[in-house]
Amino acid sequence: MNLTRRDAFGFGVAAAVTAVAPISATAREIDIHNGAVDQGLTYLRQRARDQLPLARALVTAIRSGDLAQARAAYIASRPPYEEIEVLAASFAASDQDIDARPYAFENGETDEDFKGFHKIEALIFRDKDLDAALHVAQGLVVSVKTLITDLNVRENFSGRKTFAGLLALSTEIAAKKISSEEETWSDRSLLIFRHNIIGINSQYQPFAAKLARRNPQAAAEVTAAHEKARDAINEVYGETPGGRRYSTVGLADRRTISSTVYRYRDALARAADILQLRLTA
Repeated sequence: MNLTRRDAFGFGVAAAVTAVAPISATAREIDIHNGAVDQGLTYLRQRARDQLPLARALVTAIRSGDLAQARAAYIASRPPYEEIEVLAASFAASDQDIDARPYAFENGETDEDFKGFHKIEALIFRDKDLDAALHVAQGLVVSVKTLITDLNVRENFSGRKTFAGLLALSTEIAAKKISSEEETWSDRSLLIFRHNIIGINSQYQPFAAKLARRNPQAAAEVTAAHEKARDAINEVYGETPGGRRYSTVGLADRRTISSTVYRYRDALARAADILQLRLTA
């Protein structure tokens, strides 16, 4: 049985953000947030459209046989999905096809279901095997097309699912991605952190005005926590396309990134409770 990263983090997120007792939203309370959900989806749908030509460019670069060109195209292709993945639980099959890592599968890298970005990453950065990477990249294009369709299945999204995604991804950055497992072979984990934070903020912002009306202090705390998490990443990011190599980032800076993202997560958890959008079992 395959275990998705959303499954793996479900229990951890629930335990980590229960300082305030969960409040279940009524149907009416969910309905009043539909406009905010739609606004967030509009952003992610555009990012999915941005992802498709980048995936196609990756195929072209791999087909060229030029390893440096393929690696550059891989790095250039990564940002859109790392923003989109904030709501990955609403399109779990596509998330697995596009962005799952080997540990999500019973047989690891050798599992026939392992595909997408991280298989391509290993093939071109570690193995230098562009012939094998080409077929996987072509499959990625197909998966991105499916993702574009997934994002239009409106009934799979809600305010509660949005906040569940915000909490899950922010926890994943601080608790797990910080270890460098995200981009082990390309060494570009900072790129992933940066765009994960952008994606989280893109889905929170449509709710920001409502939160400010209910609790201005809580809204200010989310804004301040977002800025600190964003700045902690940007301060070490560097000028290289795709960001500084994560292996050169020291433990003190990693600790700062992790702690600021945890504080961002906690501020978002409080926002979820105030808006009565905590997803509960």
